[in-house]
Amino acid sequence: MQVFSPQHAEKTPVSADASSLAFWERMADLVPGVIYIFNQKTMSNEYANRSLQDFLGYSPQEVVQMGTNLLKTVVVEEDQPALFEYLEALGNLSEGEEACHEYRVLAKDGKIRWLRSIDSVIEKGADGDVVRHIGVALDITTQKTAEARLREVNEDLEERVKARTMLLEVLNRELGTCMAQRTAELNEINKDLKDLTYVATHDLKGPINNMSSLTHMLSEAEPYLPPEHVETLGWMRDVCDQASEKLDALICVAQAHSGNMPDSEHVDLAKVTESALVNLHFQISKARAVIKTDFAVDTVWFVSREMENILQSMIGNAIRYHEPGRRPRVNILSERRSGSVEISIRDNGTGLNLPKDIDKVFGLFKRAHSTPEGAGVSLYSIRRILERVGGSIDVTSRPGHGSCFTLRFPDRGAA
Repeated sequence: MQVFSPQHAEKTPVSADASSLAFWERMADLVPGVIYIFNQKTMSNEYANRSLQDFLGYSPQEVVQMGTNLLKTVVVEEDQPALFEYLEALGNLSEGEEACHEYRVLAKDGKIRWLRSIDSVIEKGADGDVVRHIGVALDITTQKTAEARLREVNEDLEERVKARTMLLEVLNRELGTCMAQRTAELNEINKDLKDLTYVATHDLKGPINNMSSLTHMLSEAEPYLPPEHVETLGWMRDVCDQASEKLDALICVAQAHSGNMPDSEHVDLAKVTESALVNLHFQISKARAVIKTDFAVDTVWFVSREMENILQSMIGNAIRYHEPGRRPRVNILSERRSGSVEISIRDNGTGLNLPKDIDKVFGLFKRAHSTPEGAGVSLYSIRRILERVGGSIDVTSRPGHGSCFTLRFPDRGAA
């Protein structure tokens, strides 16, 4: 065996004793890779260890015999141009530097294997061109197969994600269409609800209130009426009261859930309170209720009609839930506090068991008292309406000691 010294530009064999050569050949055969010496002038292999036969099936002698046809015979055709460029680039390596390249080769049994070559120049000619380089080729077929499989899995995953994304886009478009249709339907329903609220408030509320007031006024003449007329009048009064109560409940729920509030204005509290008291004239007279007002703040920024309905409902509840044997007294106060206008309605009625019944007080269709009968919507609706304008309502109370409901409105200053 001859070994070549990189210190000599010409082929100058360096002698080695037989025992040294045998040792190095054995060591080379034990390396887990193909060790080779390649002559770039002749483009042929001058040496390869026995691992070459394990990798490719060719013996080192067969590789040497291929001569200049080695690369064209063994390397896969598509990988040859890149390999030749790599070999040419080895001439730029400095002493001690290494280069690496991956390529496919065709084994003797016809199977394609991947190799990774790690090369270092061991001899250059006088002109500086590379004459020989030494390298180690490692079999990376398993790694490349795994990488290819991973790419296939990723590509399949990307296709699935792409298909799923397209499906989601279609579903989103369909959902958007359905939502648009549903929104249009809801807008139409809201419009109908607003129209119904307007009709109930303006076209029905007034006549029913007038009819109720008329029956109550006629009731004052009961001592002068025949019994059958008294019975009929009582029946008419009950019907009017029921109609008024159900209409109030309808208005409250509709207003609480309607889309937009009417434009707010500076509402004269004394004026809307007077209107509410006129509508409650019979209830006030029958219960001999005492109503007092003390408005430190004359106006509140709200909707006049809504304010009248709220006061009528709150005063009506205070009278309805009065303590038996005790004359109802209701005080309505207004004051400015902490950036809000507060309206307090205090009564001396039956009171509430708080905090146990707080959810019933403001719940929809819930009632804290079993008697008298009621729809359980007014306080719920009032809370919803006030929250929509940035206001609130709360209550303090004790059983048998009356209640105080406090309405808060954003303070917009005086009119």
